[in-house]
Amino acid sequence: MSFPSQIPLSVVGLVAEDPAADQVYPLWRVPAGCEITGIYFSTADDVAASTANYFAVTPRNGGSAGTATTALGAAVGGTAGWTGLTPKSSTVVAAQKNPSAGDVITASYDETGTGTFGVLLWQIDYKIGT
Repeated sequence: MSFPSQIPLSVVGLVAEDPAADQVYPLWRVPAGCEITGIYFSTADDVAASTANYFAVTPRNGGSAGTATTALGAAVGGTAGWTGLTPKSSTVVAAQKNPSAGDVITASYDETGTGTFGVLLWQIDYKIGT
């Protein structure tokens, strides 16, 4: 017998645009109190390493309005670039791993120069309950 808190679940999606500047993307409205066990981002195509043109993505707990800026995990990406279809794992902040029902998980996109993506894929792994 499995209890709901033992069943691993995932929610996935993508952002399909070429952002021209920094953005905050709403990813997921938390359906019930849960424990976030993993957060991953990947691009559909390679993005070359650069110290002048790059971007990073930071998962956040936006609270019930989606506007809070509490980091849910570490930023991924940056000057190292991206290998297409290869997920980058964001280290979940232990103190923030248990969002409440109704919280909106967002991704803060921070662009330097012209570093950008065509498609950004994301995955959040979680378990219901805390």
